[in-house]
Amino acid sequence: MSLPPSLGFERPRQNLSVEWIRANIDAALAAFALGLAAYGVRQLLGIPDPNAGILAKALLLITEVAAAAAGLFIYAVRTGAVLGQKLPAFPPLTWNALHVLIGVVIGAYIAFGEMDGGDNTRFEAPETSLVMSIAMGGAVAGALIGAVLGSLQALVLRKAVRHVAVWIRWSTLAGTTFAAYALVLYVGFEQTFTTEIMTQLISFGVAVVAGVVMLPALHSLTAR
Repeated sequence: MSLPPSLGFERPRQNLSVEWIRANIDAALAAFALGLAAYGVRQLLGIPDPNAGILAKALLLITEVAAAAAGLFIYAVRTGAVLGQKLPAFPPLTWNALHVLIGVVIGAYIAFGEMDGGDNTRFEAPETSLVMSIAMGGAVAGALIGAVLGSLQALVLRKAVRHVAVWIRWSTLAGTTFAAYALVLYVGFEQTFTTEIMTQLISFGVAVVAGVVMLPALHSLTAR
């Protein structure tokens, strides 16, 4: 006698999927809030401004590093809790430390980019061909970034799983969601609260979709 679809091993798999998606949504919401907080600090410091003083630049660096590191720490804690359910030997401390370190690097990169000054030119609707071109470039660049991040995550996961190649491949595919950042061209680069909200919403969408793309990778993991 066969078991109904709601029984057996299918339900735990569905539960794991739901928890994984929730974890990614929670992390994306946290990143959204932290991004707005960092925007508020930039406004208080009068940045972007290439002539900003050393103190303002130092505070900007601290803010962006703290925001990025905190955001990825929350991502690591939430996703790590799901991975720990599937992988008994999953190392949460190493997973968390890796993502905090990645956050520090990303935050520093963002801060130094903002120190060069922003683009406050009047917004003009971009040509569709330009947006498509930027999207294609973003997909390629995102795939490379995804492959690198996936490989770093795999170094941690290999302590708990038998094979990590699938994780890296799906991470590469998830990285192609960076193509959606081309939509920022429709938002513009003026340093206003509205443009910041729209940009953060795009980032939120990219993060959630990338998390959904990683579902097959999650289910492919086999514990040692």
